[in-house]
Amino acid sequence: MDQIRPPAVAGSFYPSDAKALGALVDDCLVSSPLGPQGADLLLPPPIAGMVPHAGLIYSGPCAAHFYARLKKSDVHRVLILGVNHRARGHRAALSPWETWRTPLGDVPIDQDLTEFLRARVSFLEHDARAHSKEHSIEVQLPFLQRVLRNFSFLPISLSYLSMEECRNLGAALTELCVNEPAGRTPIVILASSDLSHYLSPSQTEELDLMVLEKVLALNPVDLLKIVEEKNISMCGVIPAVVMLYAVAGLGIEQARLLKHYHSGDVSPMEEVVGYASVAMEI
Repeated sequence: MDQIRPPAVAGSFYPSDAKALGALVDDCLVSSPLGPQGADLLLPPPIAGMVPHAGLIYSGPCAAHFYARLKKSDVHRVLILGVNHRARGHRAALSPWETWRTPLGDVPIDQDLTEFLRARVSFLEHDARAHSKEHSIEVQLPFLQRVLRNFSFLPISLSYLSMEECRNLGAALTELCVNEPAGRTPIVILASSDLSHYLSPSQTEELDLMVLEKVLALNPVDLLKIVEEKNISMCGVIPAVVMLYAVAGLGIEQARLLKHYHSGDVSPMEEVVGYASVAMEI
C-alpha cells in the first residue's frame, strides 16, 4: 500500500487549493464572528477536548475556539479519536499509512504512540477501510497544520465499542500520557464529534444541552446513556466517551464549553446540525 493517505474530502468539506484552505482556516481563527477572534489565546492550552467535524464553513469557527488555544503551546503530538460514519472496516482502526496529506502538506503518523497502544489494546487493528473515505479526523488536520506547524499525530477511527472497551481504551490513553518521559512534549487528545442532526433549531438546542451537560460533568457513562435513551444523533459519542475516560486519570479539574452553535447560525435553514467545542483543563 502507498504510505501516504491522500485527502478524501478536499474540495467538498474544505477547499482543495492550499491558499484558499489556509485563508479559510485563518478566517475561522481570526475573522469569523462565530470564531474566537483571538480571545481564547489568553487561556491556558487544553490537554484534551471535543471538536466538531462538518464542512469548515459551518463547523470551522466552532472548532477554531479549541485550536486557537494551541497556538502558543508546546504541543507537537496529537491523538484524534474519530467516528467511522459508515462503519466500514474494523471498529477500532489505526492508520496503515505512515503519512496523511492535506493541501497544506503532509503530517506523519506518530509511530511511538501507535506501538504503545497496539501493545496494550487488543481490539485495535490497522485498517485502511475505516479511514480511507472518512472525514471526521481529516478535517482537523488543516487547523493543526495552521496552529502547530510541526507535529505528529495518531488517528483512531471508531464505530461501535462496548462501554467496557471504551473504558479500556481510555485507560490506555491515560497510561500513554502519564508514562511520558520527562522532557517530552504533552499529548493532546481530541474527540471529533458533531451533535444533533437535522432537527429544528429549538430541538437541536434542547438535545445538545443534554449532551453538553454530561460532557462538562466529565461523565462518560451518563453521556452514552442520555444519547441512547433520547435517541440523540450525536455522531461521535464513542470518541467522546473514550476521551472522557482518558482524562479521568489526568488530573482534569474542569471542562470548559468554548462555543456552541448550529449550522443555521451560519446559513438560515429549517433543519440544522449542532456543533460544540469543549476544552479539558487541569
